[in-house]
Amino acid sequence: HCWCHNSVATFSFCLLAQAYDEAFALIKKFSERDVTVGFLMQVDKLVQLLESPVFIHLRLQLLDVDAKYHTPLLKSLYGLLMLLPQSDAFQALNDRLTTVCSLKEHMGIIEESSPLLEAEVKDDSMDHTQGTMLESNKLLKRFENISEMHKCARENDEYK
Repeated sequence: HCWCHNSVATFSFCLLAQAYDEAFALIKKFSERDVTVGFLMQVDKLVQLLESPVFIHLRLQLLDVDAKYHTPLLKSLYGLLMLLPQSDAFQALNDRLTTVCSLKEHMGIIEESSPLLEAEVKDDSMDHTQGTMLESNKLLKRFENISEMHKCARENDEYK
C-alpha cells in the first residue's frame, strides 16, 4: 500500500509487475490531479529509468506487437508521453514509441477496428480471474483514496 502515496511510484510498480491495464488506468487518473513541477520531475526520472537495464523486459515486450498486453502497454507509455512537456525525456520516449510504430508498419501489421474484432478483444479481457480484477480495483481505489487524502492535507496547509 505504500506505493499509493506516490503516483509515479505506483505507475512504476504497475510497469514492473507487468500490470499494463492498471498502468493505463492510473495514467487516466493522473489527468484528474494537479500536475506539479515535482510530479513532472518524477515522470522525467521514470523515463530515464525506462531506458535503463531495469526495464529491459518492458522494452522488449514492445516488440511483441501481437501480444494481448501490447495495446495497454503502448497506451500507458503514450499516456506518459502526453504528460511530459517538450524535453529530453519527451524526446527519448517519443523516439522509442516511434520505433515501435514503424516496426508495425515494416511488418505489415494493420490494426483494424471491426465489431467482430472488438468482441474478440472483450472476450479476451474476460479471461482475467475474478481475483485479479478485484485486486486491480482495490489498488486503484486505494490510490484514489490516498491521493484525495494528500490533496486535503495540502489544502489544509494552504489555509493555515
